[in-house]
Formats: sequence, structure tokens, C-alpha cells
Amino acid sequence: MGKRGFRIADGLVHVIFWLTCLLLVIFWGGIPDRIVTHFNGAGTADGWGSKGSLILLVFVMAYVYVMHLICVRVIRHLSTKEKMYGKKLAAFVTDEDFAAGILMSMAYLAWTDASLILMFAYIFFCSAVSRPLGGWFLGAVLLVMGGELVWYFVCYFRRKRRIRMRILTELSADADGSEKTQDDM
Repeated sequence: MGKRGFRIADGLVHVIFWLTCLLLVIFWGGIPDRIVTHFNGAGTADGWGSKGSLILLVFVMAYVYVMHLICVRVIRHLSTKEKMYGKKLAAFVTDEDFAAGILMSMAYLAWTDASLILMFAYIFFCSAVSRPLGGWFLGAVLLVMGGELVWYFVCYFRRKRRIRMRILTELSADADGSEKTQDDM
């Protein structure tokens, strides 16, 4: 996942959030006064309330949106090699490794936030039109979020393994003849 993947996910966060806000304003008059305000684990409606509750849902989405903007900046500007790869590997991390780690972290954050915003937008839509979420919804959310986390850790540990292998190659080519194993790293 490179810059393109991050840009797609980041764009989705912006588009879905602002589109949901725009649709709320445009269709506010057509939304019934009494809507679904809660869904159970099976995705069926089990709570009803006023359409004003949709505003609260937009505030939750706005919180995720603002936190996304802040966290992207924090990852870019406050990350260090030591924080990202640990004290033992930090001295051996190249600028390319560091840039890849930052991009990987930002992409994970963006895809997770895009998934959250999309989930809230779907709940928003189902509440506004008083339709059930569906029994598949909770499983799909957990599968997507878990998949994103697994993807991130696979990429992260693959990058760390490349750094360790590069260190071992450099050390084995060293003239002093002392051998180090991967466990020493």
C-alpha cells in the first residue's frame, strides 16, 4: 500500500463525511419525525426517537473526521525511527524504511477511519429511512476492521524482517569476522 492507497482512503474519509452532512441538510425536511435510533446486534431496529438524533450521529462522525486530520499530522511530524522500529533497530533504519513506515501507518489510519466513517454513514442512512441494518452488518464491520489490522501488522513485521536481514548481510560482510545471529538484533 503506497501513496495511492493512502490518498484513496483519505479521500474517502473526506467525501463520505461531507456527503453525509450535505445529504442531512438537503433531505432534512423529508426525514420522518420519528426514526430508528438504535439497532441490536442482529441489525434490527429496537429503539425509536426523534430525527434530531441524526445530528448526534453526525457529531460522532465529525469527531472521527477531526481525529483523522489530527492523527495524520501527528504521524507525519512526530514519528521517529526509534518510536517506529524500536531502540535496537533504530540505528539501522534507512530513510526509505522510515518513510515506508510512516506511509504504512498513515494508510492504516486512513483505511480504518474510512471504514468507520462509512459504517456511521450507513447507520445514518438506515436510521433516516427506518430500515434494518441487516444481520450481516456487525460481522462485516468486524471482518473489515480486523482485516485492516492484520494487513498493517503483516506489512510492519515484513518491513522489520527486511531491516534485520539487511543488518545480518552487512554484518556478515564485515571484515572483523564476528558473527551475529538474528536473535542478537
